[in-house]
Amino acid sequence: MRITRWIMMIGVAGIPIMGWADPGLTASGAQLAPKAEKSSAGSTAPETAGEYDFGDFTSETLTTKAWKAFEAGDYAAAEAYATKCISLYENQAVQQAKSLTDFAPKGKEFNYWALNDVATCSFMMGKIHLVNGRVKEAQEAFHTVIDRFPFAQSWDPKGWFWKVAEAASDKLSTIGTAYDFGDYTSQTLTTKAWQALQQNDHKGVELFTKKCIELYEGEAKKQQAALTGFLPKDKGFDAWALNDVATCYFILGDSLMAQKRSQEAKAAFQRVVDDFGYAQCWDPQGWFWKVAVAARGRINKIMAEAS
Repeated sequence: MRITRWIMMIGVAGIPIMGWADPGLTASGAQLAPKAEKSSAGSTAPETAGEYDFGDFTSETLTTKAWKAFEAGDYAAAEAYATKCISLYENQAVQQAKSLTDFAPKGKEFNYWALNDVATCSFMMGKIHLVNGRVKEAQEAFHTVIDRFPFAQSWDPKGWFWKVAEAASDKLSTIGTAYDFGDYTSQTLTTKAWQALQQNDHKGVELFTKKCIELYEGEAKKQQAALTGFLPKDKGFDAWALNDVATCYFILGDSLMAQKRSQEAKAAFQRVVDDFGYAQCWDPQGWFWKVAVAARGRINKIMAEAS
């Protein structure tokens, strides 16, 4: 598995995280797939399945090609590349999976290149099946990731790994619904939470806010701890995790208030006040508002109504 690859989802920045592979840098010493056969002219000709070119047959190349095809809407090609990766490297992936009892420690993730790429391709197969309306096959693919490759991680070119089994579990929980976590960035999840709140879709609010909090609360707390005051407007987006996690707690609180679940709402607002005091939320009209200040206002309102 090489350092950069086409991947999706779970970023740690409030911007889209689809990326493209750099075919140069190799980090894991991944074993190359079988060489392509020689043509009658003596030159090397890549194996193809119809119009599909499997390149150098490495797991990274196949996974990259699968992601690119999927994003281009060529689901048949994506399935061809993902299937080829799984067929070539599944045995190695299983062996690597058996050697782990937890996620590989930081700095060692690339050592499990086959595990990571086969799990990623299996996850992609689930997405392909969903697009094609094959729900049962999609569920089986996602369960394969969870059951056989629980410690697989996929590399994001922005500098971190996302856990493939967790993403598969999310897909299973939202099959048959209109809910989609998108690219999993804090920005996307927070935006979807706002939209759900505006539509009085309280289930959607809970799904999106809790996913954002689950993924980014740790980073939000680090950003809060590094501050001694509110960032100026031109630096406000630097605290992206702090801002989005606090905003999600605030959105969740508003949703709970609307459901007359006052004590739960108060607890959500209190988390903002206690843990994320320097969070700011961007208003598309051109300014930031202070989330903890707004949360205190909500708490005061709840207390006044209860008295």
